[in-house]
Amino acid sequence: MVHATPHKAIELAQEYIRLHLSEKITMSDLRNASGYSERSLQLLFKKHFDKTPFEYIEEERLVLAFDLIKRHKSTKKTTEIALNVGCKHLGRFSVKFKARFGIHPSVLAKAA
Repeated sequence: MVHATPHKAIELAQEYIRLHLSEKITMSDLRNASGYSERSLQLLFKKHFDKTPFEYIEEERLVLAFDLIKRHKSTKKTTEIALNVGCKHLGRFSVKFKARFGIHPSVLAKAA
């Protein structure tokens, strides 16, 4: 469920997330970037995306990793890509990736 016109706080938080996706992002970071309280941001993300801010960030990282693995499968290792998009726990990344896309990242990297 995505609303057509996101709230200004959502737009500011999304911008921050886009620019800092490879880094650790905290609720404090999002609060500072948007000017809204952590609770307000949590409620807005739930309303607009039916996700918490951290679920949204994780989804953004997984989608970016998927695209990068497909694009750079012959030149970059999946572990390098996972780290570059901010996934620090590689085992958890693989499990979440497979759950989201139905394919293990290393299998995607080997696909023609």
